[in-house]
Amino acid sequence: MAKSSFTQSPYFYGMPDVYMQMGYFPFPTQPATEQLTRQLNVPYAMTMAAGCKYFLGQTEKMTAEADAQGYGALANPFRSSALLFVNGWHFTNFSDHPLEVQFWFGKTESIIGAKTSPGVSPGYVQITPCPPSQGKILFSTGGTELPRGGAVAMTLLVPPMSTMGTETNGQWILGPGMAMLAHVPPSGKQAAFLFSTSWWEQSVYGS
Repeated sequence: MAKSSFTQSPYFYGMPDVYMQMGYFPFPTQPATEQLTRQLNVPYAMTMAAGCKYFLGQTEKMTAEADAQGYGALANPFRSSALLFVNGWHFTNFSDHPLEVQFWFGKTESIIGAKTSPGVSPGYVQITPCPPSQGKILFSTGGTELPRGGAVAMTLLVPPMSTMGTETNGQWILGPGMAMLAHVPPSGKQAAFLFSTSWWEQSVYGS
């Protein structure tokens, strides 16, 4: 039998095809795929840490006699070129009785006779170390009076054998020559405590 010369079209022209040629699709279209949100919220403190501008540190464990005060401080030297943004602080009471803690803000030069703590580290720990912080952790015991040139802006009562702290998220800012001091006034009992804080630094010139 001779082969037919009719070649079947590779397309099937049914009713849907006619509608499509007319610009009409008779079936419901598939909904567009929902776009996923590709946004990542990065905390500002993390950004500062990545740039070697975030630091944390603590005092040594201090013991103040019954008739003497003690304190730990974050101090910004007078000739510093940075603003210190306090991100958080913690106060640990090792005593068996509550401790009153006063937060004093004032001039760094008013803090006399304090020791400088070596316990300061950048938040970004790497083999190639970050530049040292401009902020300093100071601490001292002895005496009975607060430094002059400042004011107590907050007072807390820390329970015995406990730690109290909070995140300020950079809302406390120390300019050059200013300091934040956690002060324990004489209580009539021996007191043992430790102060720690974290902060980031930005140039006063905006860079």
